[in-house]
Amino acid sequence: LIVTRSSEKGIQEFKNRMKCLFDMSDLGLLSYYLGIEVLQGKDGTILTQKGYAEKILRTSGMEGCNSSQYPMEPKLHLTKDEDGEPVNATIYMRLVRSLRYLVHTRPDLNYNVGVVSKFMQSPKQSHYAAIKHILRYVKGTTQHGLRYHWGGDGRLVGYSDNSYNSDCEDRR
Repeated sequence: LIVTRSSEKGIQEFKNRMKCLFDMSDLGLLSYYLGIEVLQGKDGTILTQKGYAEKILRTSGMEGCNSSQYPMEPKLHLTKDEDGEPVNATIYMRLVRSLRYLVHTRPDLNYNVGVVSKFMQSPKQSHYAAIKHILRYVKGTTQHGLRYHWGGDGRLVGYSDNSYNSDCEDRR
């Protein structure tokens, strides 16, 4: 059971009530949950999946690869590649699913994993090469994750890079 609340006093009151009803022990601050490593401090919380990222690299045979500075080649436009050489769809889908779980703490991978996800039905060598490039990027960025900073003005700032209908397959 993970307990969160804005005040430490409220959390303690809840724990005391639960201990009266159930036989339970307090494990302290959350540090690891479903493959997500949680580092909590006074100024905020950091969520990473370093161990999971390294596991993906190991199982894909890419743990010794050179890292890449970017998750995907700039201006890469993947297509269905009807004439391309097919690859093992089971391995391809397993890698895509693993990367999809990694996206929970790695929003920098979201777009790229979404692109390669579109070709799970009939993956070709060009699609697999794009996944390998993403894995090379993961190799150099295993420490990356989400950082939630306490305090500040409370504004959420985000950026978007729109492609303006550049997808050749479905024009989205």
